[in-house]
Amino acid sequence: MEKRAWIGGGAFLACAILFGGIVWSIPDAGPLAIDREAADAIQSLTGKQGEQVWKAVTNLGSSLIIVAVALLYSIWFGLHRRTWAALYIPAAGIVAYACNQLLKGWVDRPRPLGAWGIEVDGASFPSGNAMLAMAVYGTIALSFVLYAIAGRAAKWIASIIGIICIASVGFSRLFFGVHYLSDIVAGYAAGALVMLLALHLVHYSLHRNN
Repeated sequence: MEKRAWIGGGAFLACAILFGGIVWSIPDAGPLAIDREAADAIQSLTGKQGEQVWKAVTNLGSSLIIVAVALLYSIWFGLHRRTWAALYIPAAGIVAYACNQLLKGWVDRPRPLGAWGIEVDGASFPSGNAMLAMAVYGTIALSFVLYAIAGRAAKWIASIIGIICIASVGFSRLFFGVHYLSDIVAGYAAGALVMLLALHLVHYSLHRNN
């Protein structure tokens, strides 16, 4: 328990420092050098190939799908472990969405000029899709791995699916040029903060009930 607490606390601190560092480093206007390099690399490697596939993938980070997935999993997890701790999973999505809106209004970073293919609105930083994906899919995957009564193979599969969902949502936003790389990384960092808090609450509730 103590080791897990130290790991969780260290991860929380690292994500907070990463997010704060990105906020501090972004310019008043335009991208960072690494943002330009990432955009150029993606454009040169992919062009506009796979547009329809990436449109479907980017929807995995939409608030509607995130909420639906979180609710379905929380129902299963609650019945599976017979606990109300499952409610922290959709709550993670709600908190992530609310925090993202506050952060967007605070930083107010304009979106990249080269966006195409999908309609977006609001500020660019941090990426809402990336933040929601990390907060919810990360919480789902890790809560399954840590607390579900399942075999090792099932837990490996859950981990892989979670990683693929989170990574592909972030890449899809870069593919369409609607975010800078720093927006995505900051979204992941902020989403991880919510995820770690949700997992702590799930852990506390399960052990309190036991």
